[in-house]
Amino acid sequence: MKTLKIFTFIVACIIMTACGGSDEAGKVASKISSGEQLTQADYKVMIDYCGKYATEAQKIQDKINSLPVDSEESEKLNEEMATLADKYAYSTQFFDKITTCTQEEVGADNVALINKYAPLMWFSAPEWASIGGDVDVEGFIEDMPSTDTTGVISTGDGVAVGN
Repeated sequence: MKTLKIFTFIVACIIMTACGGSDEAGKVASKISSGEQLTQADYKVMIDYCGKYATEAQKIQDKINSLPVDSEESEKLNEEMATLADKYAYSTQFFDKITTCTQEEVGADNVALINKYAPLMWFSAPEWASIGGDVDVEGFIEDMPSTDTTGVISTGDGVAVGN
């Protein structure tokens, strides 16, 4: 009997922990659905939620990218990706808001948070977001002729680009 009580308590704790994280997300989703004004705290909840989704999805995507297209493992990972999308049910609704927000709406702290997640493939960031990285270009930009492309590499004029 004592074992049953302990087991029930553990299961209850697990359920409370699992539901606790999406409770805030659910409240924000309700605010969006009812057309209420969103606060910077609401945007933080959305960005964190979508950032967690994008981080987990990126791990799966990296595994998929390293496999041949027709791999059985690839099919399993695609199913795992679909399961992840189901787990993060609010991600589409939140990404719709995040991609159309302004920097003023979200606030400076959330702009930094968006910029943190923006480089991830599965994070839909607004146009103003910075994906980071240094632009270090070196090479030769070739002008393409408007009609004849047979002599492009050997005779085209271009500009050398250094870093």
